Amino acid sequence: MRGSCPHLLELDILHNLKYGTQKTVRWPGYADKVTVLKQLGLLSTEPIDVGGSRVAPKDVLDALLYPHVKMQPEDRDITLFRVDVSGHRNGRPCHYRVQMVDRYDEALGFTSMARTTAMTGAIVARMVGDGALQARGWVHPEQVITGRLFDRLISELAAIDVVFDMTVEETTPLAAE
Repeated sequence: MRGSCPHLLELDILHNLKYGTQKTVRWPGYADKVTVLKQLGLLSTEPIDVGGSRVAPKDVLDALLYPHVKMQPEDRDITLFRVDVSGHRNGRPCHYRVQMVDRYDEALGFTSMARTTAMTGAIVARMVGDGALQARGWVHPEQVITGRLFDRLISELAAIDVVFDMTVEETTPLAAE
């Protein structure tokens, strides 16, 4: 399954992964609608000729759809993040779960999506600015925000109440029959 999975599942640390998937949920029916758009080629960023002009189908789709799907002032969003991993640790079955739930910030008027994405970007920009992040060129954050830098990112997000909780469940293997 790895060949068709998104780039997160292609990280070197996951090279022994037997099965993996990632999903984004927007609203009921979203996945079906986006699948149709993709199948029709409307999400393509490759320009095509339309009446003598080169235009990317996705640019046209964005211009048409955005007025109908943009958040209204009274809208409130929520961001959920969850990773479940099952395997073995020290020869014992083990299950890890990392979870984050974030909501619209009523006091400051920040959407949850802004809090979880833009604030993350700002923290990483500070890491670059203060020399803590040495990566050069086009790299995925998941490849370079590891170890001490990952701990710093999680800590700084927690300071603005974007908190990731991790649970670990180790079980005893059943005796052989």
